[in-house]
Amino acid sequence: MEGLGMATLLQQQAILEIEKKRNELYAFCNQYGFLHFNTIQCSQELDQLINQLFKRYTALREERYEYLII
Repeated sequence: MEGLGMATLLQQQAILEIEKKRNELYAFCNQYGFLHFNTIQCSQELDQLINQLFKRYTALREERYEYLII
């Protein structure tokens, strides 16, 4: 069960990183517009963070499911 608490902590940290990147994206949009290189790059970085969180979540979910089956 210790791994469960650690996963939650990692997920919380990832969510904070996503929020920080989202705020950065809003700032770039306001300063440069939607089609500026900096805005697009920041948007792609945000996408990567969200995808990483989703992969962690699904891996953890599958791990829990396998534990229940065994």
